Amino acid sequence: MLETDLTLPHSYQVEEIGDFPGAGNFKHPIFFYPPSKDGREGSGLWVKFSVRDGKTWIGVFAFDYPSPPAFCRVVSSSDPNRVCVISNGAGYLVRTDKPEVWEKIPLIPILGVRPVPAHGMLIFSDLTRLAAYNSNGLIWRSPQVCWDGLRIVEVTNQRIQGLGYDPTNSTSHERPFAVDLKTGASLLPGPESTDGRPLWDLNS
Repeated sequence: MLETDLTLPHSYQVEEIGDFPGAGNFKHPIFFYPPSKDGREGSGLWVKFSVRDGKTWIGVFAFDYPSPPAFCRVVSSSDPNRVCVISNGAGYLVRTDKPEVWEKIPLIPILGVRPVPAHGMLIFSDLTRLAAYNSNGLIWRSPQVCWDGLRIVEVTNQRIQGLGYDPTNSTSHERPFAVDLKTGASLLPGPESTDGRPLWDLNS
């Protein structure tokens, strides 16, 4: 069953398509994300959207990362007409009233998505970085904040805090991180080599 998180206000209904019709044809228009270059259908998540104006259409969202912990989920965004679809590591934002208007979220693979209703935001995470969107689009992308296995623990009014894998920590193999909720800037120092040089750039 398709996972949904429609915490934020939205103007559409969502239905996963599990089986093709017997005739092999759908009565609603089909949109591919990204568009098919050779006319062939690739593997992806098939979802039907019904919009308040009566329009119904089907989206096929290409998979990007076949291995766990990748997941499929439909999430409402801070724009009630825009939907977020996570399709096995790939993230798409689509205008449900204008399905030809869409963008791909610049993280690969997306392994976490969290609505922040108080700020009208969606926070996305991959293995080492985060990105934030509001109704105007992409707000920020964080620098690298861990080596691998990024995990958000808490989101407050000021910051996003979590843990990630750290091979230099012989005790827990984890390292805490914190980024500013408004800017994505890292609020904690990064790891350093034995001669005191930073191991990654917290400004990139």
